[in-house]
Amino acid sequence: MTEPASQPAAAAAAPGPDALILELGKVLQQLGRNDLAGRAAVAAARLRRPSTIVCVVGEFKQGKSSLVNALLGQQVCPVDDDLATSAITLVRYAEQPGAIVRRREDGKALADPIPVTDLQQWVSESGNPRNLKGVERVEVTVPSPFLKQGLVIVDTPGMGGLGAGHAAATLSFLPFADGLIFVSDASAELSAPELEFLRRAIELCPTVLFAQTKIDLFPNWQKIVDLNRGHLDRHGVNIPIVPVSSSLRTAALSRKDRALNEQSHVPELVQHLGDDVVGPAKANATTRSIDDARSIIAQITAGLQAERSVIDDPANAAAGVASLEEAKSRIEYLRGPGAKWSVLVGDRITDLSNKVSFHLRGSMREIQRLMDERVEVLSKGDEWDELARYLQTVVADEVTNAFVSLEQGRTAVRGEVIELMRDEDLGLSDRRSVVNEVSISDLWQGKALDQVVAGGKKAFNVGLTTVRGAQSGIMMFGMMGSFLPTAAGVLIASNPVLLGVGALFGSIGLAEDRKRKVAARRQAARSQVRQFLDDVQFEVNNQISTVVRDVQRDLRDEFGDRLAELLRTFTEAATRAQQEMQKSQTERQARSKQLETALAGLTKLDAAMAKVNA
Repeated sequence: MTEPASQPAAAAAAPGPDALILELGKVLQQLGRNDLAGRAAVAAARLRRPSTIVCVVGEFKQGKSSLVNALLGQQVCPVDDDLATSAITLVRYAEQPGAIVRRREDGKALADPIPVTDLQQWVSESGNPRNLKGVERVEVTVPSPFLKQGLVIVDTPGMGGLGAGHAAATLSFLPFADGLIFVSDASAELSAPELEFLRRAIELCPTVLFAQTKIDLFPNWQKIVDLNRGHLDRHGVNIPIVPVSSSLRTAALSRKDRALNEQSHVPELVQHLGDDVVGPAKANATTRSIDDARSIIAQITAGLQAERSVIDDPANAAAGVASLEEAKSRIEYLRGPGAKWSVLVGDRITDLSNKVSFHLRGSMREIQRLMDERVEVLSKGDEWDELARYLQTVVADEVTNAFVSLEQGRTAVRGEVIELMRDEDLGLSDRRSVVNEVSISDLWQGKALDQVVAGGKKAFNVGLTTVRGAQSGIMMFGMMGSFLPTAAGVLIASNPVLLGVGALFGSIGLAEDRKRKVAARRQAARSQVRQFLDDVQFEVNNQISTVVRDVQRDLRDEFGDRLAELLRTFTEAATRAQQEMQKSQTERQARSKQLETALAGLTKLDAAMAKVNA
């Protein structure tokens, strides 16, 4: 990924994937298939701007928001010595700047548009102390060239010791992100919690970068970088360390000073993002878009060849038209609610919802049991602090498992539907010349799907391509921030399990005359832990229900749309074939030539696209 100000003009000897899909769109419009042309346009848009989510995390006051602004080339996130980010901020590209605050008030979800200049009142500790306004996340749009390629930057609140709630929530979001920028300034070497966070992060996220910030403020920053490299090596963490100065970057952009810009090292971080995050995301988007375009070609080719086979073989024209009509009838049946694939989607989604909810309830019960055992032996306040961190972490892990299971289940159900469609009889077996050109497996985008089964922490490294960049991931991260926060978060402010119990246990002693008070305090702690787990289950189960409904609706819409396209293809082929049979031989030959030319062009396009994905 190059710097926005100096993007070189791309020159390619052969047409690129974007040009090929654009050409396909023109062909489809010429053929009168605006529905398929619209689908090709979506594939082209995905190709130009793949959704790529990069999460920026770190302790309080390490320069996260300043780094985000430096990357964007403009002041978006509030930055000040007295400010600390208190709410998740998502920054994406748009032609016009704007912001939406998503929050809850009296249990209702609200989305309030605000000017970008008012962000400080919502996302900082000074404007929104302890997140009293109930902000779940703020979505900001800016016309930044850095984001135009589809990047979404997630600026997170500071994680206070990296063992509290936001650290757990951030780790839980990583399976849904494409990359992570870990931020730590050059004032001191990495702490033990930071190293542990990085060790876990590389298990969950495909790409982790380490930005050592504020090098302009600390002359010995190179020594700190060297020490941190040694720490990472000893912990088996192999990630790039990029020393950066957001201040130098800002000054360089305002002065248009290339040398100062290089001295800030931000271009080096941009390069890493391009090579390690945006590049793979673009490659995945290219594969998906080309597969979708080729499925469109396969569908339109099948219809044109069916029409041509009828025109070129007048003796069997009636049989050919009848075959097309039979295919139409079969497709119409498949669009109905009683079709096998529709029933399968409903059954599998119900099973998935029950399975995920059952496992979540079971895991919460096990966590409750373990917490009861550990509370029973508590004697000091600092022991409770450590136990609270443990509670937040294991709960966040289980919530991650639930949402990852939902996404993997969606992929598995989609794969089952594709396999079922391959076995569906479209009534075309009577005419070999048509059957050879109609393959249901070619009519669905992303047909090469494998069922992925989770199996422990390491399993997050396998089969999560379909999860990366998911919009539901952003939603989940925002939602998790509302019940797994740091000491400034919403739930901590309302649930005494994370506020008062540490102080409660701080005065516990071992004297015999205080045993009764100790027992009462432990019972209060167990009760408050149960309340916390109940709150988590209630919120997550609501989100699971919403996601399940969306998944079922999306699957039915996707396959319903594909069947509608297929029905139109064969309806038009049958209608045109019948019309052509009423014309003279000369007119039929002319139409056959037109079809031959169109088929040759589509075959050429398909071959060129196959080379792109080779």
